[in-house]
Amino acid sequence: MLNPTHPVTAPLTVETALRRAYAHWRAGQAAQAEQLCLRILRAVPQQPSAMHLLGVMAHAYGFQERAVTYLETATRSPQAPALFHCNLAEMYRQKGRLKEAEQSANKAIAADPLLMEAWNNLGIIAQERGKLPFSETCLRKVLIARPDSPQAHNNLANTLRRLGQSQQALHHYQQALVHDPQFVQACINQSSLLRELGHLNRAAELAEQAIALDPRCAEAYLNLADLATARQRPEEATRWLDALRAFAPDRVNAQGATSGTALSAETIAACHQHVLALSAEGRHAEVEALLTQTLENGNGPPTLWHLLARALRAQLKMEPALRIMSMLVRVRPGEMIARFDLASLLLVTGDFTHGWREYRFRYQMEHTAKVCRHVQKPRWEGQPLAGKCLLIHDEQGFGDTFQFLRLVQTARERSGARIILQVNNDCLTLARRCAGWDEIIVRGSLPPPFDYHCELMSLPMALGLQLTDLPGTVPYLFADPQRVELWQQRLAHLPRPLVGLVWAGRPEHNNDKNRSMTLNDLAPLAQPGVSFLALQKGAAASQADAPPAGINLLSLSDDIADFDDTAAILCVIDLLISVDSSPVHLAGALGRPTWVMLPYEPEWRWLLARDDSPWYPSVTLFRQPQHGQWTPVVEAMAQQLAQWPRQTPC
Repeated sequence: MLNPTHPVTAPLTVETALRRAYAHWRAGQAAQAEQLCLRILRAVPQQPSAMHLLGVMAHAYGFQERAVTYLETATRSPQAPALFHCNLAEMYRQKGRLKEAEQSANKAIAADPLLMEAWNNLGIIAQERGKLPFSETCLRKVLIARPDSPQAHNNLANTLRRLGQSQQALHHYQQALVHDPQFVQACINQSSLLRELGHLNRAAELAEQAIALDPRCAEAYLNLADLATARQRPEEATRWLDALRAFAPDRVNAQGATSGTALSAETIAACHQHVLALSAEGRHAEVEALLTQTLENGNGPPTLWHLLARALRAQLKMEPALRIMSMLVRVRPGEMIARFDLASLLLVTGDFTHGWREYRFRYQMEHTAKVCRHVQKPRWEGQPLAGKCLLIHDEQGFGDTFQFLRLVQTARERSGARIILQVNNDCLTLARRCAGWDEIIVRGSLPPPFDYHCELMSLPMALGLQLTDLPGTVPYLFADPQRVELWQQRLAHLPRPLVGLVWAGRPEHNNDKNRSMTLNDLAPLAQPGVSFLALQKGAAASQADAPPAGINLLSLSDDIADFDDTAAILCVIDLLISVDSSPVHLAGALGRPTWVMLPYEPEWRWLLARDDSPWYPSVTLFRQPQHGQWTPVVEAMAQQLAQWPRQTPC
């Protein structure tokens, strides 16, 4: 029995804990799976199944040495099942330890002769060790058992190609893509074979298709460089190698590419540091001038072009910023930060078609890859799923959850699937009162069995969401009637209008310096007859202890226990005035009147040059006329507040 004092529900046997750990991993909840595995190991040191799962998870997150260590420990047990040896064989193979890989694959087959994964691994290992006839025997055995497997066709094709049977290999590559048109490795392999056979145009198409599916597929760049060389296009070959060097320099020969710039490394480094310093001070016009001059005097590295695009965007010069970012993504498709910036530019300018497509790469940046949820089921891409179960799970911040819960109902209608909705605990009770789900669970808990999954913020791409589809049905979130009644009683003595105030977002937000302000910045709002209510949470809430002169302010911050309280308050008061933060999205989803104070460079969801929001009909936008200028924003709101009518609570 495991230690009942641990946070996991007790009592809990090792067997039950293992089942839960593996289920958590299949649902993409690595943290919960890891906690259970570590708890098991405290009770039973070196428990094989726990060590195996830790190894599988370490492998998924790129910790290869640690993964091998875990799997080696797991397979030392005489009771280790065939799958453990099979997985260790693959990890050895990826590390180039082919002799050990072959031994582990043979152990797996000895333990379970019907385990096709082991035969598949043995076939690939034999192929890499040059034992091609034996490799073909193993892989044909797998294909007979799994004739619809794209991986089986691809692996057999690789061996047939090495055996000189090009036409048979080509047939199996094609079959792999028939069964899975998005199979990147089959695209690469077929492209390489077609290049050898002289079919250069089709080879290039397949390599570019691979990059469109996986912008960091190194083999595709190498194929395209080789194709360009074969066509006697040295500049094009250099461009593809430079694009590869940007994210995988170890795959490019030191003499295989140039830097693509006439500027010295010292000039680039000095310019880069100067630009960063100017940007930190908000001197974006100076950044633009400096970079424009620098890049006119040489070809310039992509890093400086990227900084120029950011400086242009900061000044709302979106067209030239878009041209530069599109160029960067075209010539260096594997640079994921550039793709994320391009997605933001496309979305803020209203190009949802291309914006959602680029936004799908948001978990492939270095700082986001570590929080990617490795759900062991395919992502839903918008296809019908009648008779299937679809897990929709939240991500990122509270405001994102409130904004995109509107799409759950549409996802159910489009897919025809049974919907399991998984959200964080803070949003759970509000999400219970939205439409579209069949079962709702809290993030971190075990979902029931499901067939497909989709992040909340991947729903727009799956559904092909356009501006013309907005706002849909609003309100789509609803306050708890009992909480509303309590807050009505609590605030009944105050003269109307009742105006809620939020002046700061989460300090951890990467744009918080630009979007947040202080309570004193709201001093121009002061006027007789208005009751202001501080709804601010976090460290900034203490500013309500000393409000600006003339502002009749009651702080509710300490009495707001959760978002249900916030929702109820929003349904009692007449107006919310807030910086760009989660209460804005909650108010918009509730259909409540809201004024949002936006920085000069807004987040993508607020679009540009408009005072309304297609997402929320009840929201009015007040934008800074220049960077950091909150005073004109607050003064404009004060003028409108003077004529604000009393509202009927919802």
